[in-house]
Amino acid sequence: MLELPLTEEARGALNRYSSENAAKTLLPLWRQFEDFLQSRGLSPTSILDIPEDTLRAYASHLDHQDCHVDDALVALSAVLLVCLHAGYSGKVLRSVVIPRIRRPIENRQWDAFRLRTYQPLESSQLARSRRRRAKREAYAQDTVLADVNRK
Repeated sequence: MLELPLTEEARGALNRYSSENAAKTLLPLWRQFEDFLQSRGLSPTSILDIPEDTLRAYASHLDHQDCHVDDALVALSAVLLVCLHAGYSGKVLRSVVIPRIRRPIENRQWDAFRLRTYQPLESSQLARSRRRRAKREAYAQDTVLADVNRK
């Protein structure tokens, strides 16, 4: 079977930086991304020619697909890893994320689960920062006491 030029480039990048098992695992996910590119009428000649907006559009596409959020994260991570190994800018790749991270919550009316957009509550973020501050202060006190006990 003849491979597309992007798949050949992806295979080369993965073989250069990863194991053979990693390439076998990541290439099917890369081919899904290539199918996405073809469905949008794009045919870049190189991985480095893939526009940043297209990577963002793929992340949105994965978000709205009817699949588990973990599968979407793995598919996006595989594409980003191949792009990184091919020499794509890491700064650009760090900014490509799935727009909504969803988690299952219980639907009390039907005793079933549904997906809801997850956004951390401000109160939980404040509590986390208070816990971190308390741990840092306790550690600082322990080190001061240890220094005093040594002398």
